Amino acid sequence: MDYLTKSVRFLMIVISCTVLFPAQLSAADKSPSAEEIKKIATAVPDRPTVKPEKSRKLLVFSRSWGYKHSAIPYGKKAVEIMAKKTGAFEAVISDDDSMFEPHNIKQFDAVLFNNTNNEIFLPENFDKLSPEQQAKAKKRDEGLKKSLVEFIAGGKGLAVIHAGVASFRKWPEFGNIIGARFDNHPWGAGSTVTLKIDDPSHPVAKAFKEPFFDVTDEIYQVKAPYSREKVRVLLSIDASKTNIRLDRIDTIHRRDKDFAISWVKSYSKGRVFYCALGHQHDIFWNPVVLQHYLDGIQLTLGDLKGITTPSSKE
Repeated sequence: MDYLTKSVRFLMIVISCTVLFPAQLSAADKSPSAEEIKKIATAVPDRPTVKPEKSRKLLVFSRSWGYKHSAIPYGKKAVEIMAKKTGAFEAVISDDDSMFEPHNIKQFDAVLFNNTNNEIFLPENFDKLSPEQQAKAKKRDEGLKKSLVEFIAGGKGLAVIHAGVASFRKWPEFGNIIGARFDNHPWGAGSTVTLKIDDPSHPVAKAFKEPFFDVTDEIYQVKAPYSREKVRVLLSIDASKTNIRLDRIDTIHRRDKDFAISWVKSYSKGRVFYCALGHQHDIFWNPVVLQHYLDGIQLTLGDLKGITTPSSKE
C-alpha cells in the first residue's frame, strides 16, 4: 500500500470518528440517563388536574442561544412523559421556528418555552451574516413575533420555565407578554431558599400543601416591567427565612424584597404562566414542582380555570 493510499485511509477514519464520536456535546444535548428518566416518570402526576375540555396540543420550544441550560433535555423529557402519562395534552417537541408561522401555530392551544434564551427567532450566527442575510433574518424574526403575539392575544396560552424569561431581550413587547425581564441570579445554582405561597387558594398553587416550600435551584431576580399591579404572584422568596450571602449583597437590586418566583397573568384574551424554577436537573423529578408545571400548563391550555387578576388589584 503506497503512502498516498495510507494517508487517504487514515483521513477517512479520522472523519468517521469525528462524525460518530464528536469531541464535545453541548450540555443542552446530553439526554437524561435511564435512571433519571425513571425518576421523572415516577414523579410526574398520574392524571390531569382537570379533564381537558377537548384534545389539547402543546408546542415545546427549547431553542437557546449563548448560554444553553443543561436542564433543557430534562424539561423536554418531563413534558413528554407528562403528556403521555396524564393525557392532559399532546406534546410536540420541536426547535423548528417555522412552527411559529401563522399556518403552523394555529394547531396549538399553547406554547411552552423550555429554558429558551436570547433572540430565539434569529439565527445563532446572526452577527456573522451579510447585511442582506441579516435583513432577511430580521424580516422573518418580525413576522414570527407578530404571529406569536396574535396567537396569545387571540386567546391561546404561553407557559415559560426558568431562563425563558431571558428570551427576546431586544424585543420590548415580550416583557409585557411575560410580565417581567430577567435581571440576575443572586442565589446561584445549588442555592436553597424558602418560598412562601402567596396565593394558596389559586388552582395553579395547589401543589404546595404547606405555607412554605424549601427548594434548591438557581434563583432568579426579575426587573421591570414586573409589578404586582401587572401579574398575579403565586410563589415568592420569603426573605426572612432565606439566607442572603453578604458577599453577594451587591447583586440584590430589589430593595422591596419582592422576589417573585411564579405567577400567572393575562395578555389580552390569552393566558400566561411563568415559573423561575428549572435550572437544576433534579427539579424535573420533584413531584411538587412537576404538579405545579402541569397546573400552569393546563391553565395556559384553557382547561384549568384560575383568575389572572394582578395581586394588587384584589
